[in-house]
Amino acid sequence: MLTDEQKIYELSLIWKEAEYNFAFWDKVKIDWDGEYRKALPRVLAAKDRYEYYRELTRFLALLGDGHTDVSMPMDLMQDPEYCSMLPVVLYQFDEGIAVLNVTEEYKDRISLYSILKKIDGMDASEYVREKVYPYIWHAHEEACRVNAMNGLMIGRAGSRLNCTFEKDGEQFDIELTRENPVNLHWCNMEYLFNANNKNRTILKGDFLKGDSCSIEMTEDDIAVITISSFMDNDMPGKVYACFDELKKARGYIINVRGNGGGNSGNGDAIAAMFIDGDFESCGAETQVYEPTFRAWAACRDDFRNATAEELEAKHLDEESLRAFRMSRHICYKREIGTKKNQAPGKLNGPVAVLMNELTFSAAEDFVDVMKAHTNAVFIGGNTGGSSGQPLFFKLESGGSFRICTRRCYAQNGEDIYNKGFSPDIRLPWTVRDVIDRRDAGMAKALEYLRSK
Repeated sequence: MLTDEQKIYELSLIWKEAEYNFAFWDKVKIDWDGEYRKALPRVLAAKDRYEYYRELTRFLALLGDGHTDVSMPMDLMQDPEYCSMLPVVLYQFDEGIAVLNVTEEYKDRISLYSILKKIDGMDASEYVREKVYPYIWHAHEEACRVNAMNGLMIGRAGSRLNCTFEKDGEQFDIELTRENPVNLHWCNMEYLFNANNKNRTILKGDFLKGDSCSIEMTEDDIAVITISSFMDNDMPGKVYACFDELKKARGYIINVRGNGGGNSGNGDAIAAMFIDGDFESCGAETQVYEPTFRAWAACRDDFRNATAEELEAKHLDEESLRAFRMSRHICYKREIGTKKNQAPGKLNGPVAVLMNELTFSAAEDFVDVMKAHTNAVFIGGNTGGSSGQPLFFKLESGGSFRICTRRCYAQNGEDIYNKGFSPDIRLPWTVRDVIDRRDAGMAKALEYLRSK
């Protein structure tokens, strides 16, 4: 049972650690102290741990950063009382929220690929924005689609939504109830898999079993390197072991769509195969804080309502600007590291990199290096726009939270904060792609490389 003292302490811990360690105070325009005061009565009023964690999540989500969030205790996440699911699998495409799967119970009532138009009488997209987004990072909405759909599908057991769907120009209404996931029997799993191909396997990777990389060769000798994560420190060695086979390729596709990140060093190791010699890796900024400078800033009346831009325009001396920035936690030191190239050699030939809004963190660092040091073409959508070093904290109530303490910047000067790296060829994933089991991005990459 949570006590009021514990609730206050844990909310205050989140407030304090974000105040001193968050890397983006120059980007977030909110009254953090004021939001803390607003959250306090909501946290105290929470009637159970589930509602309590929802309020903590809502509070930290105000910072709008993909590496800054709250995680519920595992026992809550596994408890169907709080984490039951609708009998449909939904995904938000540009053209709307579509049904990708249904349970056997509803297969004759909800057609696959129907578009969800309304929820409880409200436009479906507006409903998600009002009811779901406040509890997740959502500054880059495309990058939050999976979390948004999870927030829509998952909730308390027995909770209901009145839904209006549309298929082939006709609308139909149906009430959906969240149920224990173990009782749901799904009828369509095809959307999880790509259509069969005739590629030759060089490095077998079963992503459903946790493998992080696969390598295939097309019939006309284009190597397709798919990397689902940079967490596996053994992955670069496995790829390097295939180097002699990779040298035979006429071109290369590196697929990091859906890659949530991991260790940037592993991304550097893969990029090194396409770079001559040592190279600069992704750059980063870390906050600098010295309390004395904050004390000096507190004595300056001209600092009270000023912005850094206004003070810079007045040509303030550097020490005064430093005091102001430290008082606002927006004073940074910039760093960039040179990576020693330890690849077994350089692969020659045209390169295409596939990426999308679910390419995050260390995978974005990989994109940064490839953009800075190769002539690769980038195909798909913007990356997630969130890369940095989170600081983790465990909470006595069973959950945890993290604060992003270090922020990465693009070597080419591109503004990627909550935007991501942009592609050279933009190709959104569409409902029609799913229906036809068509990988438009892969097809475009093959077309580009064959033209070379």
